[in-house]
Amino acid sequence: MTCWVYRPAMGSGGGDGVGTGLSSSGAGIGVRLLSEWITAARVTELRHAVVAEARSAGLVDGGLEDFVLAVHELVTNVVRHGGGSGWVRLWQHQDTLTCEVSDGGPGLDEVTVALAGPGEVGHRGLWLAQQLTDGLVITNGGQGTTASVTARIARPTTGEGR
Repeated sequence: MTCWVYRPAMGSGGGDGVGTGLSSSGAGIGVRLLSEWITAARVTELRHAVVAEARSAGLVDGGLEDFVLAVHELVTNVVRHGGGSGWVRLWQHQDTLTCEVSDGGPGLDEVTVALAGPGEVGHRGLWLAQQLTDGLVITNGGQGTTASVTARIARPTTGEGR
């Protein structure tokens, strides 16, 4: 099993595309909010389900939009490159949302997350997922790939102690 971890670079809002080889995301920790089968026919339905659950968990505004777009890109990758079907799981642990998207496709070779060239069509999904979230973890088990993204839920301040 191979695992690549991509975290946004400090101050830039995005990552450097270099995998660290750290262990996987810790799937299953916290409260499960969503666990659904991915197919091409369900992509839009899944996007709406992720929006509803992430919003209910407290993710709002741009953070919600970014997280949902990142998850959508990962789900689309399952349909296009990962054998056409898989699973999407969303859970919350304290102030962190994690979405794990997995497939049973052929797996990946070494993964470099980088912005595709201006003339290249597509190939921006992993880069977008990494840029729009607090972290991207890709695990390749030889048969299938799992990509996880995380987002911090900003807790509103109560105004006390000012």
